[in-house]
Amino acid sequence: MFEKDPLDGVYSFVEKAYTRLQAGDVLFRCIEEENTSPIQEWVEGLVLAGPGNLSVLREILNEVDERKRQSKEDIRQVLQDFRTSLASCGVKLESVHTDRVLNHLSTDGLLSMLNDQGISQEETQIICLQLLNDAKDIIQDLETHLRLLVEIEIYISDWLWGLVYESAQQGWADDTGEIIN
Repeated sequence: MFEKDPLDGVYSFVEKAYTRLQAGDVLFRCIEEENTSPIQEWVEGLVLAGPGNLSVLREILNEVDERKRQSKEDIRQVLQDFRTSLASCGVKLESVHTDRVLNHLSTDGLLSMLNDQGISQEETQIICLQLLNDAKDIIQDLETHLRLLVEIEIYISDWLWGLVYESAQQGWADDTGEIIN
């Protein structure tokens, strides 16, 4: 039986951290370019190298999941900031609970709401309209990022399952060194 190197845990941690860092860089490129090609090229190279890269694909998938959670949190925060900013202008905006409702709130709809609430000062209305436009723009960008991340997640998951299947067929060892069969 082989003795386990005491540094194996450290090496594993460093490898995972490095993989997550690389994944973060590639995901950033994908989001910047609004294209999945950079991650596809990397994943395909890992898949071609064989089942030994299962753990790397899992780490990439974990990073994608983390980025998705962060995007959802960012959307929630933008909505909260929008409600708070409008409240500071004296506007009660209880009907805007999700980004979908915000996206359907038109400038005319907001102006009507402001007038219904007795906010007729032109300067305040202009500020509120600018807040609406800014929030919509930010949420639209975040939703685009989120859709791209979901597409990437599906893509990686498909390859991951394919590699797991190949690994099982070939009797490759998993991360623990045990033969899969």
